[in-house]
Amino acid sequence: MSATDPRHAIGQTVNTVDQLSSVVLLGLSVAGGIAVVVLDLLLLG
Repeated sequence: MSATDPRHAIGQTVNTVDQLSSVVLLGLSVAGGIAVVVLDLLLLG
């Protein structure tokens, strides 16, 4: 969808139309960080 598409004018933002929302990306980054720490503790002790 292009930026000139009229659907952008009815309350749809980039977060809901074109890509993952900021909340989802934040959750993935936090989960990834936790996973790295856990694996580090398990593998390197």
